[in-house]
Amino acid sequence: MEDKFFLTQVQHKNDAWAKGVVVKDTLDAARQSFHAYLGAYAYGQDPSVDYVLVQIVRSDGVATDGCVWDNRVMPEEVEE
Repeated sequence: MEDKFFLTQVQHKNDAWAKGVVVKDTLDAARQSFHAYLGAYAYGQDPSVDYVLVQIVRSDGVATDGCVWDNRVMPEEVEE
């Protein structure tokens, strides 16, 4: 049985969450899309996006790659 690679993509933009899964035939193809997604949306590339998660899982369930970029501003804790 041939392996497939599932690329999970999640982003938080303008108080809304978007997600998707892309199926790739090879690990290299999945990794290329993994890095392209990070390059397009993370690291301040899209100023309206403040959170990006990408991960690759092989069809047998083994996770091969993952990255989270989290630039959300958390409210300051209130001191009592």
